[in-house]
Amino acid sequence: MRVVLAFDKFKGTFTARQVCELVAEGIRHRNPKIEIIQRPMADGGEGSAILLAASLGMDSLRVEVCDLLGKPAEANVFWQNARRLAVLESAEVLGNARALATEEGLFQANTWGLGKLLQKAFPLRPQEIWLCIGGTLTVDAGWGIASAFGLSAYDTQGNHLKPCLENMEKVDSFKKEELPEYMKKCKISVLCDVNAPASGPGVSLISFLKQKGAQDSSIPLIEKRIHFFWNKLKHSFPNIPRLEDPFMGAGGGICIGLSVVFPNLKIEMGSKKIAKVIALAPSFSGTDLVVCGEGSLDDLTLYGKAVSTVAQLAIKSEQKIIGIFGKVTGNRSELKNKLGLSEIITLMEENQTGQTTNEIMKNSKLKLFNIGQDLAEKISKKNQKNH
Repeated sequence: MRVVLAFDKFKGTFTARQVCELVAEGIRHRNPKIEIIQRPMADGGEGSAILLAASLGMDSLRVEVCDLLGKPAEANVFWQNARRLAVLESAEVLGNARALATEEGLFQANTWGLGKLLQKAFPLRPQEIWLCIGGTLTVDAGWGIASAFGLSAYDTQGNHLKPCLENMEKVDSFKKEELPEYMKKCKISVLCDVNAPASGPGVSLISFLKQKGAQDSSIPLIEKRIHFFWNKLKHSFPNIPRLEDPFMGAGGGICIGLSVVFPNLKIEMGSKKIAKVIALAPSFSGTDLVVCGEGSLDDLTLYGKAVSTVAQLAIKSEQKIIGIFGKVTGNRSELKNKLGLSEIITLMEENQTGQTTNEIMKNSKLKLFNIGQDLAEKISKKNQKNH
């Protein structure tokens, strides 16, 4: 009897590893004979870099940078000397809890701090850099990170502009410094948490604005400014991706700015890369059940989040898969069918409100433990039936 637990984080409460362990405790308590394979997952957002570093046995270099509002901060450069590989994460500097998701903050925030973090990796002379993108409170279309690598913007009077959403419609022209040769030779892979475009029908960058602090009334203005800024960029740098291209909406459009300074950029689905690194698919061999989940299940989950990747791999391996979520937003039945889940289990009821974070965590711990016991019962009964 064997079960694979492949959870992403339950944001604000538990890490992916903690969720796996809480469910595993319940399984072990009910039936210690069940073999439990834990494969904590991520999608490019918060926790991705440290998960990759643990899987690859990387060293951690703590460096000083700044957050999305320019305040001092610290972040990790994970390093594997044998492969000359560095792994970095946007959420460490652009998802800072001290900078609350407010509209005022959103208009002033930028990705310059992530650019400084990326700069800290280059003195190591990496051959590869994996840049995990997601979990940001920015929407500057990567202007900040590009400015850290020599992209300057000016208004009609020739005044230098600070990179931020507030200044996007003031841009008249750009100047760009040439990158050093060793930076050009470095292979940079961007591991995005969603494959949504920056603009277009369905889920796009606009879909994430409210969770970054934008008010409904400001969303058309933000969309207009992003289009204006992209058109100015396109005039000076014709080879940049289109706003409608996949991944351009990830992290508030970070790949747009990155593509200006790193033309050989490789952009890919973070959850698929991570699944490959942790050998997720091979772990399904001989398994009775695959269990996945994250804090919230909604339409965004379908755009390359960890759950969708786990589900795709499980279905390909002809494995039964169950999803456990903190909450479900949207059409539960439709999401279940699209993901191919045999069952959806939620920790919070739709009308459950008014609980403190500590109360939510305490109740969720107990629920995850109990769910683990129920899963053990299902696996045991299936095994008895088969024998």
